Amino acid sequence: MKINSKIIQKFKDALYKEGLRFTEQRLFILEDILSSKDHRDCDEIYNSLKKRKHKVSRATIYRTLDVLIDYDFIRKLDIG
Repeated sequence: MKINSKIIQKFKDALYKEGLRFTEQRLFILEDILSSKDHRDCDEIYNSLKKRKHKVSRATIYRTLDVLIDYDFIRKLDIG
C-alpha cells in the first residue's frame, strides 16, 4: 500500500514530538494498519508483518500504536 506523503509527514512529526525516530519498521506498522479495515490487536499486527518478512518487535508495535492513538491516526477499542 502506498501512503500519502502528507500522512507520512504527520506521522514523522508525531514520532518526533514523542522523542521517537521514524524507522522503516514503524512505516511497516503504519502501512499494515492503514491497509486493513479490521480491528486487530498487537499480536495480529505482529503476525501480519512477520508473514510479509518484516522484522518488527512487539515493543515497537506497542509504542507505535500509542503514538497513532494519541495523534488520532487510529482509535482504540476497549471491548471489555
